[in-house]
Amino acid sequence: MTLAEYNAFCAALPATSHVVQWGGADVWKVGGKVFALGRDDAEGTLFVSF
Repeated sequence: MTLAEYNAFCAALPATSHVVQWGGADVWKVGGKVFALGRDDAEGTLFVSF
């Protein structure tokens, strides 16, 4: 999965919002609470935390 695919998946979920914070991580929230954050490295490897 790429970062773009990760973001598209999270964006398709109901009631989500997206911010970029904490040094460039793509952070996804529901009701202001973080449920996932992801970023990729220089080689394009995706790292996600839930």
